Amino acid sequence: MKRIPITLLLILGICFSVFSQEIITGLGSNVQIKEKIKAQGKLNISNSPKTTTYLNLPFVDDFSKLNVFPDSSLWSDKFAFINADYALHPPTLGVATFDAINDSGNIYIDAASTAFIADYLTSNEIRLDSEMIIPAHPYKVSDSIYFSFYYQPQGIGNAPETDDSLVVEFYSPSNAKWYHAWSSKGMPITTFYTQNNSYFKQIMIPVLDSANFFQKGFKFRFKNYASLANNSMPSWAGNVDQWNVDYVYLNQNRNKADTVKRDVAFVEKAPSMLKNYQSMPCSQFLVNPGPEMKSNLKMSISNLDTAIHNYSYRYEIFDKNLLPLNNYPGGSWNIWPFLDSGLVNYAPHATPAVTYSFPCIGDSSYYFIKHIVHEGVIGDNRQQNDTTTFEQKFFNYYAYDDGNPEAGYGLTPANSKMAYRFTLNHPDTLRAIQMFFNKTYNNSNQQYFFLKIWSSLSPETVIYSRAGYKPQFEDSLNQFYTYFITDTTLVLSGTFYIGWLQTTDDNLNIGFDWNNDNHANIFYNVDGTWQNSQKAGSIMLRPVLGKQIYFAGLSENADIKNEMNVFPNPTTSGIINFSVKAGNSDNLRNAKIEIYDLTGRTIISTEYQSQVNVQNLTDGLYFYRIFSNSTQKSFSGKFIVEKE
Repeated sequence: MKRIPITLLLILGICFSVFSQEIITGLGSNVQIKEKIKAQGKLNISNSPKTTTYLNLPFVDDFSKLNVFPDSSLWSDKFAFINADYALHPPTLGVATFDAINDSGNIYIDAASTAFIADYLTSNEIRLDSEMIIPAHPYKVSDSIYFSFYYQPQGIGNAPETDDSLVVEFYSPSNAKWYHAWSSKGMPITTFYTQNNSYFKQIMIPVLDSANFFQKGFKFRFKNYASLANNSMPSWAGNVDQWNVDYVYLNQNRNKADTVKRDVAFVEKAPSMLKNYQSMPCSQFLVNPGPEMKSNLKMSISNLDTAIHNYSYRYEIFDKNLLPLNNYPGGSWNIWPFLDSGLVNYAPHATPAVTYSFPCIGDSSYYFIKHIVHEGVIGDNRQQNDTTTFEQKFFNYYAYDDGNPEAGYGLTPANSKMAYRFTLNHPDTLRAIQMFFNKTYNNSNQQYFFLKIWSSLSPETVIYSRAGYKPQFEDSLNQFYTYFITDTTLVLSGTFYIGWLQTTDDNLNIGFDWNNDNHANIFYNVDGTWQNSQKAGSIMLRPVLGKQIYFAGLSENADIKNEMNVFPNPTTSGIINFSVKAGNSDNLRNAKIEIYDLTGRTIISTEYQSQVNVQNLTDGLYFYRIFSNSTQKSFSGKFIVEKE
């Protein structure tokens, strides 16, 4: 699959160099896997492999179901990570990533600096004894059964070393033995591209051993060998040796040249419609919405066939209740094969215009932008990859990142400073800073740092500096920890910077998003001089602005402390009850109750009632504030939603 080579800047960014003061490391755990396990536990979904019926040919999976774990109807284990984040220019949206992190989201307990077997991806049992038609047709070598897939070392992750490898094995039911079918040694993506003139390579493997494999219960599997870096500083240790696999296909009546698929598909995730951010506060957006919106989007659409196909493209915008607000009819076009012409370059599809501006009602809003491609009249062979959706958020924070870290960012030596640039459309109050810290081996990033805010870097003008902070972790869906600014009121205008000054050589290891390049807004200072970052991505650091966040320091914000009973807590029924202690009932006259999530977004706002329905809230931690307009007194606290 030919592409224009990636830029030198990005190449440098993914080398995990330890020779510069900015250092990128692999993750010590996978938050998406951990959150998936937590969600499954709440729904009483077992994480153990399920018993499945035998599969028949064809077997095909392009990993477009981005469910974190492999599809259990096709695969018997859950070690590979299904995602749209780690691949570099994949054939279609979604890959299976192999690395050194297990199906619990942690680095393997037996991981070592020498090569060890890490992830498996094993198919369910397949009927290769006979074709299930009437009358049954026993498979023969002449049926020309081929197994194919695309693979890539490193992607945007860490390059596997030459002693690491990706392996394919076939299983013989009759002798209960796995046989080696194919393997590749590790290498950097730059070397791989040079050798193959492509970021992904398709492998074609004929299934020829009828005595061992043409049986009921045949299976195939991928596995990878990984090796941890020898690192004397645990705070710099992390996940390593990524491989990406896409479009696994097993079927009869194929040949070595059967490398194309009738499939028009999206290749990359849907983008934000905001020009500069993934998310921003409503009030800041509404002051000047035009310049904040992109004029055009960038969509990546591919035709994996060798034939030209007529297809259509459109996008639709919905509010949070999925009510339609707007649509873009991109019309139809003939798409040439990717092998001949690359991604589609027809402007109404490749760079569709943005003609809509979000109403952004209230303090917080969110919208869904759904992109759809459709080939011909009835669609192509794989319609699962014909849709991609972006959730456009307007909450109380600015975000350059998409919420998913692919790596960790750190500085060295001690006294290094990092500053992140943001620009306001109107003066606003900075209430807090949210930071996403990666968990590290033996909690080795638990080092003190100064939280700092600047109005300018040239000359350097510090407007807030406070010591005594350490990396903290929030047990919630987005995993950002909120550091509240309660000792002063900071009203900002124009451009400002948020960041830190560290006190040791250790890596604070803050989340780093490779998929959204905002290095132009990242600055670091390790020797007295501010420099622009050379790492093409986004640091997971967000300023929270606007109204006072009432759950910040709950006891401090409550006028009446410890006088409200909240039960059941956690609530599993979707109902939460409030009961004021004796002598405080007057403080509920003409009262209002507000419920917030961890970002400060108002979820529920209503007249006070002793019982509130929270069935529509997702599992997690929430905060409440009850305020009486009559007595000007308030109660506040927190509760947990944990549905059965």
